[in-house]
Amino acid sequence: MKPSWRIVALGLGISAAAFGAGAAESAYDFVACTHTRQTPLEANADIVAFGIESYGVVASSTTKEWENASTHCVGYLRIVGGKPVGKGVCKWTQATGDTGVGEFEYPPAGEPAWTWLSGTGKLKGISGGGTFRQVIAAKPVTPGTSQGCRRDSGKYNLP
Repeated sequence: MKPSWRIVALGLGISAAAFGAGAAESAYDFVACTHTRQTPLEANADIVAFGIESYGVVASSTTKEWENASTHCVGYLRIVGGKPVGKGVCKWTQATGDTGVGEFEYPPAGEPAWTWLSGTGKLKGISGGGTFRQVIAAKPVTPGTSQGCRRDSGKYNLP
């Protein structure tokens, strides 16, 4: 019995829909260097809490799309037992002008985490996330600031 062209076409259509519906997953891995201003809220024996605002650039990247990207972040941190705990959001702008917004978190336990929330241009519909860790912490240029570099890595999906 020969398969009907309608059955073959239906099978191809279902296969195309299944493959087309999946998001394209990409890995990212780069080092970003930032300048951060800290706004003190409280500093006593029980808590150290402050707001942060930082600006930075990708200094090196194994991922072409993130070469020469820039970032602007705002958030808050508190120091608990010598460890940062807090959250914030960052906007990343790729060299092409496409942007991605995400949330960073320093949890009370475990590794820092990053979650992609939104994007424009080629990054529209971005999701996924990863982690980050400090690789360089320089002596502050002025009190209330910090300068350093961190390594960001993870995966993101695009529709």
